[in-house]
Amino acid sequence: MKRRAIHILYLSGFGSRYDKFRLKALRLWRYKNVSIELVPMRWEGKETFEQKLVRIDRAIDRVNGKRVVIVGESAGGSMAVHIYARRPDDIQRVITICGKNSHPETVGEDYFERSPAFRTTMERLNDATKLLTKNQRHEFVSIHPMYDSVVPVRETMIAGGRCKRLWTIGHGLTIALVLTVLSPLLVRIVRK
Repeated sequence: MKRRAIHILYLSGFGSRYDKFRLKALRLWRYKNVSIELVPMRWEGKETFEQKLVRIDRAIDRVNGKRVVIVGESAGGSMAVHIYARRPDDIQRVITICGKNSHPETVGEDYFERSPAFRTTMERLNDATKLLTKNQRHEFVSIHPMYDSVVPVRETMIAGGRCKRLWTIGHGLTIALVLTVLSPLLVRIVRK
């Protein structure tokens, strides 16, 4: 029996200036029956939390006949939690890379000043996580390094979710490696 193709929606973290790198790296992915699309979050802009959700909803609605997997990077992890809580029937799995998926109380005020939408995302994160069932949490995978000073490892996890620790240290390095040389690992997780 042939498995349906998979479409990954990649939700970016802070640093819109890195979207060109993200896009270049994602365009190099060549995996059978797997397509990928960058959904830039533009955290530093004036766009609201709700506008970001609408952009993700539209990307999901464009996917025809493929299984949808959300991959959230860093701050994009919190958006992945929100969209999964809102549309669990449309999403097969959520994977985050160094994702800020829990403990909203630890976010520094400087991030909120740079992005009011991120403040809203964090303020509503615990409520969104509570909506996830045991089975949905099992389809949530946190990819994280051994140590991350930007998003501490314990803050990448949600109760009942799964984890994949990499033998890396650092936030940006881990994200860059998963986007490039470690992309086969992410695709294996997507396909499970």
